[in-house]
Amino acid sequence: MSNNKSLLTIILLIVCVTLLGFPLDMMPPDAALYGSIAKEMYLNNDFVNLYSLGKDWLDKPHLPFWLTALSFKIFGISNFVYKLPGVLVFLLGVWATYKFTLKNYNKETATLAAIILATSLHSVISNFDVRAEPYLTGFIIASLYWFYLYIQNRKWTDLVIACLFCAFAIMTKGIFAMIPIVAALGGHFIITKQWKEILNPMWILGLLFISVFILPEIYTLYLQFDIHPEKIVFGKTDVSGIKFFLWDSQFGRFFNTGPIKGHGDPFFFIHTILWAFLPWSIIFYIASFLKIKRNLKSVNTNEEYYTLFGTLVTILVFSLSKFQLAHYTNIVFPFMAIITADFIIKLKSRYRNLQKTFVISQWILIAISIIAIIGLSVLMKPDFNFWIVLPLSLCVFGIIQVLKNNKDKINRTFYLSTISFCFLYGFMLTHFYPTLFKYQGGVYAAKYVNENNFENINLLNNNSHNFGFEFYCNKPINRVNIEDISNIKEASFYANEKDLALFKDKKKSFTILKEFDYYRITKLKGKFLNTSTREGTLGKKYLIRLN
Repeated sequence: MSNNKSLLTIILLIVCVTLLGFPLDMMPPDAALYGSIAKEMYLNNDFVNLYSLGKDWLDKPHLPFWLTALSFKIFGISNFVYKLPGVLVFLLGVWATYKFTLKNYNKETATLAAIILATSLHSVISNFDVRAEPYLTGFIIASLYWFYLYIQNRKWTDLVIACLFCAFAIMTKGIFAMIPIVAALGGHFIITKQWKEILNPMWILGLLFISVFILPEIYTLYLQFDIHPEKIVFGKTDVSGIKFFLWDSQFGRFFNTGPIKGHGDPFFFIHTILWAFLPWSIIFYIASFLKIKRNLKSVNTNEEYYTLFGTLVTILVFSLSKFQLAHYTNIVFPFMAIITADFIIKLKSRYRNLQKTFVISQWILIAISIIAIIGLSVLMKPDFNFWIVLPLSLCVFGIIQVLKNNKDKINRTFYLSTISFCFLYGFMLTHFYPTLFKYQGGVYAAKYVNENNFENINLLNNNSHNFGFEFYCNKPINRVNIEDISNIKEASFYANEKDLALFKDKKKSFTILKEFDYYRITKLKGKFLNTSTREGTLGKKYLIRLN
């Protein structure tokens, strides 16, 4: 589809954008929460118990924390080291996407699918704001790829590897991580009438392998919770960690009967994909519709349907759930990328009549990306960051190569879309987010403590979310119960505005040592982005000294 220089430039841009995200601070609450849990695991050399806010933590499985704590052990604690395991697993997913597509389509389609996955908006965001999604994305597509190899070659090693990656996905998020994999395999077998595959007794063996591979998670949950019924979790005693992992964490959220509840919108993921999968979302919807349409009357058994069923069933199940978050869509991005890449290639033969639609829609998105950069620059007035020169130089070189060597309008439009959004990502990672991160009060408070004469620091034990402060603070942190405040003198505290009110109620005088602007970056609003109205949206965090 392209000459080597154009492709090499795109690869370099993807690498550049990924590297620019490594040094950025983590965003509270989730990424900083996971980082602080892994940090405590590493510092305590305790790979069994998960703690947050000084208490037993039961929400997500252990695997991402194990990988992150291991990364800390090898390289030390830093932003880069925290993000490294997740990004590496995501890159595994890009490779598995390429290999799976190569087996089912051709090299051209495989190349496009890998690029689409790596340059989708929420893929880029998830690779610098690392949570569970990069792990899930990589593990799920890797599992499907090796299951596919097993189906083709009947090698036991392929089945074992597929089950291992499936178990990794489960130990990252829970049982629902199997949905895309089971839906992909089952849907493909049913629509192509491969009944023998469905009834293959090897699937029972596969379930046995998966059950064995998740035993480390089961055992650690047993040690932390099930043999300690006296522990208070979710405000209750006698809470089973194993039951939560196998049922409440996933099925409880789906039926909204578990301890963690949500409020569902059946169309949430439909409109979420429109922005999360940019700049490929419109084309994905067209591609999915046409793939379904052309197989309604007569199924072409030579096509692959793993990706279609893996995507549609997963989105349907999540849409029926009452607990919905935008990043849930990431786990099927590899499937969506393959469907989209296949359609783009078919524009040159089967769907010539839609070439104009593709070109116009992508150029609209290119224009939006440019307008977004200009608009945000005017609105936010960010300080110039020299690192923008790197993606800018690669983008200029890439545009020259594309215009010079790609005469086909489909090729040219695809690569220009990729380049324009890579520059948008470069702007976000060098100007947009660094400007916003100045208002992560906890992160800057922790850095101030590290650089000044604090022997230790105290936090009120009141369930306030101070994850950013906890991760970045290198000094010992003590948790003080509210009823013990009256007995404490001349102690330093990291506090929010509610904490200060509590000290005043308790007649404890204090001196404010330093105050920090605060805004929850994950919930952006226009008034905060606008420099002229930002001040009115800010809260405060404090370092104080009790008198």
